[in-house]
Amino acid sequence: MITSSGFTPIAPQAFAETAPMFYSSYFVPRTGLELELRFATYGEMYRVQPMINAVINKLANNVARLNLFVWDESPPTGKKLDQAGPYAQLMADPCPTMDTFSFLRWTWATRQIYGESYWIKLREGRGRQITGFVPMHPAMTQIHRHQDGSLLYRFMGRPNEEIPEDDVVPFREYNPDGTMRGLSRLEALRSTLMNEDSSRRATESWWKRMGRPSFAFKVDGKLNPTAKERLREQFEQQYAGSSNAGGVIVLENGTDVTPLQLTAEEMQYIESRRFSREEVCTVFDMPPAALQIMDRATFSNITENMRSVYRDTMAPHVEEFESVLDRHVGAEFNGDKYARFAVDEVLRGDFEKRALAHAQLVQSGIEKPAEARPAFDLDDAGAVADKLYANSAIQPLGEPPMTERLAIAGQVGDVTQPRERPIIVPPAVTGGTPTAVPALPAGASAQKFIRDIGGYIGSGKSIQEAARALLAKHPDDIDAIQEACAQIIERTVQ
Repeated sequence: MITSSGFTPIAPQAFAETAPMFYSSYFVPRTGLELELRFATYGEMYRVQPMINAVINKLANNVARLNLFVWDESPPTGKKLDQAGPYAQLMADPCPTMDTFSFLRWTWATRQIYGESYWIKLREGRGRQITGFVPMHPAMTQIHRHQDGSLLYRFMGRPNEEIPEDDVVPFREYNPDGTMRGLSRLEALRSTLMNEDSSRRATESWWKRMGRPSFAFKVDGKLNPTAKERLREQFEQQYAGSSNAGGVIVLENGTDVTPLQLTAEEMQYIESRRFSREEVCTVFDMPPAALQIMDRATFSNITENMRSVYRDTMAPHVEEFESVLDRHVGAEFNGDKYARFAVDEVLRGDFEKRALAHAQLVQSGIEKPAEARPAFDLDDAGAVADKLYANSAIQPLGEPPMTERLAIAGQVGDVTQPRERPIIVPPAVTGGTPTAVPALPAGASAQKFIRDIGGYIGSGKSIQEAARALLAKHPDDIDAIQEACAQIIERTVQ
């Protein structure tokens, strides 16, 4: 902005606004929306609209049920679960006035309803360390922004007290008009909620007054006021109220009866209600089956729909929550620490699929049995399960098959029995015709190493690897180890 004294700077946040605020300004909350005949707050829409209530409860409860862990990546320990640090203790019990589940549920339900929610930091530790949070309702919160971009929060219950932005944790929904206030998702359902509210009030009025029987009648001539009143009272007595709907009326002489039916527009009420449900699910990105709407649910897609709630719908919410905590809370604690929700448990499939997946990971040497057991609520099996296992049939490329190596190991290991027949080496090893190799006697100094080398070969190692392993253990017996290797080669390879 240009003034008589030159340029007046604007706050950095103003560059993201469709109508930039050039002066120090207060940003007030948006608290509701206009319906057909009245103004309704977002909170009222949550209270009276069943679909809004259901979808917000689903989202908030799904966030609140997750365990929130703190991880430490400070060197040299690497990634490690922090359970005793101040940040971990804070996240385990963040609010002194509410339990953890209720506190997280309030935070995310309020954010979904109003588009934003706020925490006030309690600094009662040493060096103004954060020791807890107090929820601050967005409908009662104003934000004052200075020209330099610094913020002050003011709660309308205590209008004379301003809270610096360093003491506030903001959770805001995306707003296309700026970054200072969040935009409620209910704004996208403004027309839907207005139509739904009007439909409900019309239906309520129709059932309350019930001035519409199943038949209409005509009277010949003109009725005097007394007759009209008598006929009106008789009509209301017979048909007023929902309990008299569809009753039979007895009319006097000269009265014609005509059946009445609902119009096509009135018969679309149920279909319009169904369309409203789908619009709510679309705006909140929630599978209808997750809200017990089974119109299109089948046995083949119901499980996948339920899993997609956390995989697709909840993933952005969870990551946003974690991002806000990293910036406004975790950055105040020493070390490279961050809070993350444990989503592995809720992404589990059915028991059979999980069992098959863990079995494949264990057999492939990727996962230890001790790591798989907690997924099935099994206790610790001891040190024997804390090992990596692999399928013994797997072998390196270019090596003889495992069955041949085991056979060779058996022949090599049997040094106490004399051989009556020579060893027949198959063409797969020699690359030519089968060849007979005579069994040669081993020296006394080499015999003790022949069985050891055979054991190494049987476990999948080459003769070179076996020789190196023995030399590392017995460096003074190099001649005996060399003789043992020569004996083995003479018995197995031309």
